[in-house]
Amino acid sequence: MISIIDFDKLIETHLKRERKQKQIGRYYPSEIGGCIRKVWYSYKYPLEIEPDKLKIFEIGNILHEFIMQVFKNEKNADSISFLESELPFKMEKKDFVISGRLDDIIVLKEDGRKIIIEVKSIRDVNSASKPNKNHVMQLQFYMHATGIKDGVILYVDKNNLKTRAFEISYDERHSLDILNRFKALHELLTKDVLPIDEAKRSKDTLWMCNMCEYRAKCDRNEG
Repeated sequence: MISIIDFDKLIETHLKRERKQKQIGRYYPSEIGGCIRKVWYSYKYPLEIEPDKLKIFEIGNILHEFIMQVFKNEKNADSISFLESELPFKMEKKDFVISGRLDDIIVLKEDGRKIIIEVKSIRDVNSASKPNKNHVMQLQFYMHATGIKDGVILYVDKNNLKTRAFEISYDERHSLDILNRFKALHELLTKDVLPIDEAKRSKDTLWMCNMCEYRAKCDRNEG
């Protein structure tokens, strides 16, 4: 009897989201570190998220929920104090708005410092020899927006829950460069100008193209 139930289909139905047109003028720190052309395409030509990608996102959500419970656990109260999770924020500029959610904020009991923790799930934590540039940009902007000067990118292995953490200190110049990147994206979108094919310009980011749903358009320089 159980063989007639398609459990994969049940999961996909549960995770399915309505496709929403992104609003030009509202931008997200989680995207700004990626290829600027891909972000531009996502506003101009929104696509429904594939079921497999939704599943990957959900695994990340589940792992973050677990880490949040670890932070809240009274057994860890000697080391840290948990403040907030999934904290929404909004930064309003002259022509656009930047909004997002911080993963977690904790306080170190040793010296009372507030720290933003950005949790990222990863297939193999041993492969994380340094923090991902996109994740650093995201965290830098969160520190800029909140005034909290210390951050950690915490990679959690999907297979065994092992972790690797990278401390990130606030860099005002880097944060202002990121803000200028938002301004450039807004100008390119409002003027309908196709950005450069950014990911193709460096061997360190070329791998993004292999996973990009807009690759065919990009290869044709289609705007």
